[in-house]
Amino acid sequence: MCGLFTMLYTVLFVNRETERTKMVGMETSDMTPAKSINIIVYAVFGIYMLIQCFLRNINLTSRTVVMVTLNCVFLQMLTFYLKPDLWGSLLLIGYLTVAVKWLPRRKLSPRRKAVLITGCDRGIGFSLAQHLDSQGFHVFASFLNNKGQEQQELVKKCSNRLHTIQMDVSSVQQVEAAANHVATEVRGQGLEFWGIINNAGICFIGNVEIMATEDMNKVMAINYFGPVNVCKAFLPLLRQYRGRLINVASNAGLVPVPLMGVYCASKAALATMSEVWRYELQRWGIKVATVIPSGYKTGILAYDKAAVADRWWSKASDTVQRDYGRECFNIKFKQKNPQDMLSANFAEILNNITDALLSAYPKSYYYNGFLARSLPFLYLHLPTFISDPIMSVLTDWFDFKPNSVT
Repeated sequence: MCGLFTMLYTVLFVNRETERTKMVGMETSDMTPAKSINIIVYAVFGIYMLIQCFLRNINLTSRTVVMVTLNCVFLQMLTFYLKPDLWGSLLLIGYLTVAVKWLPRRKLSPRRKAVLITGCDRGIGFSLAQHLDSQGFHVFASFLNNKGQEQQELVKKCSNRLHTIQMDVSSVQQVEAAANHVATEVRGQGLEFWGIINNAGICFIGNVEIMATEDMNKVMAINYFGPVNVCKAFLPLLRQYRGRLINVASNAGLVPVPLMGVYCASKAALATMSEVWRYELQRWGIKVATVIPSGYKTGILAYDKAAVADRWWSKASDTVQRDYGRECFNIKFKQKNPQDMLSANFAEILNNITDALLSAYPKSYYYNGFLARSLPFLYLHLPTFISDPIMSVLTDWFDFKPNSVT
């Protein structure tokens, strides 16, 4: 690869440069800084590619070779005509950096690999179980209700490699029972237990004064302690096969969203714990990835808001009832059809999770959806006098007008 790029550079551009320098009376042996930089860049890139191919970390197809070569030729032509030539060299360096990032990585085979997915009753979990089954994985799909209509529908859509299990992730007893069952099945069938996907989650809309304490505890029990329970029970099995741990967090765990504080806190705790696990589990060869979705129709807000509002109102103090008013307990979206703003296409998430399972070198974070990257960037990297007005627009989702606010 290095020889290919060097040859192209010499044949197509050095001779042309020689003619040009002769025209202006320059010595052809003079080497411009830009030319030196370009040769060094090609050499480093070529050596890197050779090493990666030797280590079998890159799936270098003929199409990839042709596309990278043509783009390098095109960019080198730009470096020749751009003045000063140093800018062209910087352009070349930038392109090759991106090319390295997006080269197709070596994929592992899903054959004889078993994975556990939590929260398969709906949304991402349901679609992911079907997708991974179609890829050839042996899927253990956990349901909060393993005898419901959703479970029956998933079984009909999948192969006999799919197994459904009853598991409330907030129940240590159910999680431990599921771990024993999965371990028995994996060993009995001669499978590798390759992946844990912590996907189960819930959300309630409301602030800490309005929301009942038991519901705040429930959100934390499922969104944060649920993955903790699952990892405590399943990691001993995962360590035997040096597999993958994937945690589905949220962009709401990276930025504050008004009236979703408890959910934000639970996902922030999961995202941080996921990073801790990434460092802790390296010594066993377990790779950990965090998935950050945003703006998808997962069904996480499909709870009976009116019934929940009645229960919260009955438990609220007289002061809270007076200061907020009854309408604030049944919070509504400002948009008439908020579901229209969400995507029902989980393809990006499913492909990213598959990559996290099968890539030789998976990413630490997989962002899905426009707001997944943009909101954290705005919040974390801009001065508050700039980010606050922007965030107040991008996160102002709910119609919320307390009585005591004039």
